[in-house]
Amino acid sequence: MILDPFPLPAPGSAPPQAASAAGAEVATLVDSSIFVFRAWFSRGEQPDAQGRPGGAVHGFVHSLCQWLSEIPPGPLAFAFDTSLRSGFRHRLYPPYKAHRPPAPEALRAQFQRIREVLDCLGLTQLAHPDFEADDLIASLATTARGRGCRIDVLSADKDLTQVILGSDDRLRDPERGTTLSRADIERRLRIRPEQVADMLALAGDRSDNIPGLTGVGPATAARMLRRFLDLDAILADPAGIRNCKIRGAARIAEQVAAAGDALRLARRLTGLVTDITGLPTLGTMYPRGARPDAAERLQELGVASGYGRRLLAIADALHHRSPEAPAQVGVGP
Repeated sequence: MILDPFPLPAPGSAPPQAASAAGAEVATLVDSSIFVFRAWFSRGEQPDAQGRPGGAVHGFVHSLCQWLSEIPPGPLAFAFDTSLRSGFRHRLYPPYKAHRPPAPEALRAQFQRIREVLDCLGLTQLAHPDFEADDLIASLATTARGRGCRIDVLSADKDLTQVILGSDDRLRDPERGTTLSRADIERRLRIRPEQVADMLALAGDRSDNIPGLTGVGPATAARMLRRFLDLDAILADPAGIRNCKIRGAARIAEQVAAAGDALRLARRLTGLVTDITGLPTLGTMYPRGARPDAAERLQELGVASGYGRRLLAIADALHHRSPEAPAQVGVGP
């Protein structure tokens, strides 16, 4: 299975060594769509030098120039969603995200150009036809954490709080200057990151068109989880909800007793996949440096010359501070 539509040259030198158990390295995983959509909504169909709609490309490139140079040394990957209309969640529950309008053609074309911009710069970018960017990030984070890296996730998506499991992991939005640690998430949500998917299953997630229990919001779901720890325990003892100090406890207990299958399905939708196979290894995720034809190709993709020079300088700096990185490689087998 090919995960990335941009074909890359064959591998060169061997991958760098894994991070030490001390966790000196940081694996930075970028939820790319957040930054693309921000650029699209702020700049619309602003034309590029070729006369094509180019506001999203320009805005995304502007974002990169603001924060890419500040990424800590270590593996770096940009994850993308390929579709809001396909994937395993849609097969499980066809209404999943069905309320969202399809992306306009002008934006879809710019997503492809943005991905090639990253490829030109020697930065790992990937998508999967069956899994979302959040799943890719969660799977890469699981691998990186197992190799001693701490995790930096760049996003503003609440679903990705599930990835912030280590005390030194961070969920950051570099454009808005916010940083959440595991402790911050626990204080804000009053649950552990491991319980976020259970909370969303109970309360529902309007943004993804996932219904929850009637009268149960995030705060009520959090109270239930602080008593029961997880959704399985709640489903095993619905009557015990009556002892929770929550409004309408008896009515909620009746709902849970009658909605076991629906809640289990919702939990499959809200939980992130952490074991996707065929993803890049950590060794191939180090910045590889810009391609030889990057300057010319960036212009063809609609990147203004000033931004292009800045990005090439950043790509060069990221590459030279990394371990000896392999040549650009493919993502799939």
